[in-house]
Amino acid sequence: MTLLVTCAPGLEKLLAAEVSALLARLDLTGLTVSVAADGVRVELGTADAQSVLGALNLGLGLATSVRVELGSFSASQFPQLVRKLKQLEWKTWIPRGVAVDVRVRSLRSRLYHTKAIADRTRRAIAEALGVPSVDALEPDSTEPHARVHVDGSENQFSVSVDTSGEPLYRRGDRLATGKAPLRADLARALVVASGWAGDTPLGDPFCGAGTVMIEAALLASGRSPGAGRAFAFEAAPCFDPKRFAAVRERMSAATRAELPRLLGSDRDAGVIESARDNAERAGVAKLITFTVAAVSDAPVFTDGTLGARTLVTNPPYGLRVGDVRTLQNLYQRVGTLVRDLPVGSRAVLLTPPARVRDLGLQLERAFESNHGGQHVVASLASR
Repeated sequence: MTLLVTCAPGLEKLLAAEVSALLARLDLTGLTVSVAADGVRVELGTADAQSVLGALNLGLGLATSVRVELGSFSASQFPQLVRKLKQLEWKTWIPRGVAVDVRVRSLRSRLYHTKAIADRTRRAIAEALGVPSVDALEPDSTEPHARVHVDGSENQFSVSVDTSGEPLYRRGDRLATGKAPLRADLARALVVASGWAGDTPLGDPFCGAGTVMIEAALLASGRSPGAGRAFAFEAAPCFDPKRFAAVRERMSAATRAELPRLLGSDRDAGVIESARDNAERAGVAKLITFTVAAVSDAPVFTDGTLGARTLVTNPPYGLRVGDVRTLQNLYQRVGTLVRDLPVGSRAVLLTPPARVRDLGLQLERAFESNHGGQHVVASLASR
């Protein structure tokens, strides 16, 4: 069996390392992890599929979804496509009685009409499940549904079922957000890219609703990012609740009680209240200190007792937050503050490429991705 773990563009290598480390921590062996175009492929080999699915959905902080590949085949005509779709193990993964959301991508293939491919896929599923009418599988946004992906390229099609449901970066705890919320997976990627291992104080002077700080606390304490939510595969006919419960228990026990100081600050008192609420829901409120402060007064810069420290932040871009006319001065100020950090400190900043030069720092590019439709780059500075 093959799993495809998807992620935001640019995070593939970081995700592969996270997958490998997670599976090794749980002694899940007999499988192969490799970087793919859209994320990471996991060939299960002799590994227990239920345990691996549970571990990946619960424990991955950089992923978007975990999919089970049902099959891969070539097709250049619709009768051929339908025949091969009918041969797949739909009964194992699709609950009878739920709608099916079919998402199609087809590039450089003779079968390119995505709606027609989706219709044929839904009909094949209806026949496999014994559903009398294909209309019963039409998805409604208000109803639970299974998600199927059909990805075609040059007449080669791969069909997979999403086992996650809601994207994995929706942890279920960040109900309150600021004006330009950072996705949890990107926040964790910044922390990972900084090289932080929970060995120095960590701060974010533009913390907003606290996403970077919460992800740092989850990462360092060993808490599972997905511990507070449910997953689509829990409704699958093949789901084994006892095995999943055993994985949950093993992963909940892997926590670290003492952490270095975690310092989040923002000049907006309202978003600081939101950050505290979000941290409380995530179970890490006692691990983080949130402060109302302008960037120049942020504790990560001004607290002389911290020694070498790590700064991880996502400054305003001048789109939804910040005035583009004063943005250059802000970035120059941030660059000066970073240069004044104690020797041994590190800083990672997620910014639009055009703003990197304004920092005035010697920077190493950690990764590139997209944030709210904006191309962004994570830059690393070391003192």
